[in-house]
Amino acid sequence: MTTLISVIYVSVADPLIREEDIAAILLSARRNNRRDGLTGALIYNGHNFMQLLEGPAREVDACLDAIRRDARHSGMVEVRRRAIDVREFAEWSMLYCPGFEGHDEDLARLAANRRLDPQDERMMANFIALGRRRPTS
Repeated sequence: MTTLISVIYVSVADPLIREEDIAAILLSARRNNRRDGLTGALIYNGHNFMQLLEGPAREVDACLDAIRRDARHSGMVEVRRRAIDVREFAEWSMLYCPGFEGHDEDLARLAANRRLDPQDERMMANFIALGRRRPTS
């Protein structure tokens, strides 16, 4: 039986990244993830990326290696890796919604329905909130 893993990483987006670049990332990720049996979610908070990626360990690690080489971000750090029995984002090759505006309740609902680990929900919600903070002068 294939071991499934779930990995969450964060990285710093290229400051010159545009919506078109993110659209290209998503197009490629969705195509490749369907091919490789991977699922997950990508969050861009205006400064950083956070991605949850899940699937067979070998395919997840190969995907992460390719992501590390992508010049559209830097400083990639894994913040959580674990073996899983059930995927949290099984329906999505790569869930994405710009800024996840209005999706705080969706994340909380996924956690309440035991579809999303409560710790992952808190981490994602905090990451999104960081992107909404306005710099102080």
